[in-house]
Amino acid sequence: MTRDFIAVAVVFGIAASGPAQGKPDFSGEWILNRAASTLSPAASGTQSGTVRIDHKEPKFQYKATFNANGNPFEYAFELTTDGTELSGTQQGRRSVSSLRWDGDVLVFLGKLEGPDADRTISLQFRYEIVDGHLRAVEHLRGGGRDQDNVWIFDRR
Repeated sequence: MTRDFIAVAVVFGIAASGPAQGKPDFSGEWILNRAASTLSPAASGTQSGTVRIDHKEPKFQYKATFNANGNPFEYAFELTTDGTELSGTQQGRRSVSSLRWDGDVLVFLGKLEGPDADRTISLQFRYEIVDGHLRAVEHLRGGGRDQDNVWIFDRR
């Protein structure tokens, strides 16, 4: 299940463009603080992870390596932060995504349409810096994979 939500996040990694000023810079290497994170049963097998972010507004590059249930996996995407909704196709399925600012929080919204309505997946991540930590609040709905996760990362 963890790989499913990661695959959905990768599908939504479509670039947009646009400037924003005075916003936090998420750049750096971040290590998953598993003890501080609150993960749903579907994501609870995640034992460790490293995220590298290169954020030069409006460009946002994200590369992650995780270990879940003893299996390592990686994914990466590049987005920009103007909120423009973009569409694409991944393995014959339509995807729509955007990344925008909400104050000092970066909000990723994505939707992956399934072959029928009950297999469509909607995903939201809210990325913010809290007390020097990266917090990614995830809400995934649809396709029998509903999840609410709070991922906490410490700066390396």
